[in-house]
Amino acid sequence: MMKSKFTVRVHRQRAAIAVLVAVTGLVGCINADTLSTPSPSVTPLTPSPTIFFPTLISTSTITPAPTGSPTPDLAAGLGEVTFMDDFRIERGWIPAELSQGGVSLSDGRLTLAVRQSNSLFMAISPADPIQNAYLEVEVRPDLCSSNDEFGLAFRINENFEHYRFTLTCQGEARVVGVVEGSERVLIANINSTAIFPGLFLSNRLGVLMDGDNFRFFINGEEVFSDRDLSLINGNVGLVVRARQSGQTTASFDNFLIRRLQQIPVSTATE
Repeated sequence: MMKSKFTVRVHRQRAAIAVLVAVTGLVGCINADTLSTPSPSVTPLTPSPTIFFPTLISTSTITPAPTGSPTPDLAAGLGEVTFMDDFRIERGWIPAELSQGGVSLSDGRLTLAVRQSNSLFMAISPADPIQNAYLEVEVRPDLCSSNDEFGLAFRINENFEHYRFTLTCQGEARVVGVVEGSERVLIANINSTAIFPGLFLSNRLGVLMDGDNFRFFINGEEVFSDRDLSLINGNVGLVVRARQSGQTTASFDNFLIRRLQQIPVSTATE
């Protein structure tokens, strides 16, 4: 039977549509396989070691960097720098083996640690013994608790008698003298707005020694003064003191010693 031209045209259109659908499906499959991106493999992270720090008194989350400069009165009384150490190279600090502890030099800081309660560890500066001078150092507690201390030691003699100007881990300042094996408090624990309390925060401590007169500075601000005749002169150094905790660690930077200005004595002219 002869098919009509209309029937032949319909069959041809249907065949074309079928081919088009098949090609479209094939292209879709090719695109899906080609464009799909495999998920990246994730390498599990190795857990960081847990570091334990003793419980501390909570402090503010605001941690400004220490600022300020010496008062005009202090600056006017200071002379040339006679010794300075930024702890980038070894200059010969001497550990005082008073108890279990250690001293290390790393990343431009000198770190002192004491590893038993109710004990101290000291590193003595290679500078010559002095009587009158201004001492300064930046100190940062790295591991401490409660009344543990860290700071400056001065007028250290061969029997390790000395004075100490320190900060406590809870943000107080104090001064003691150690004479004939006994520790005598000269200035009891004092709070000051000049102190930045908390772990890993630096404070700049300064001591002006002039005979039996002592002036004490924190971050450029004079916080108190005192007089004592027990020790006349001696070496200077850095110290950490553990109280209740089993270990106390602090690091130090920018240690310096400056002469005191000599005030000229006027003489009468004829």
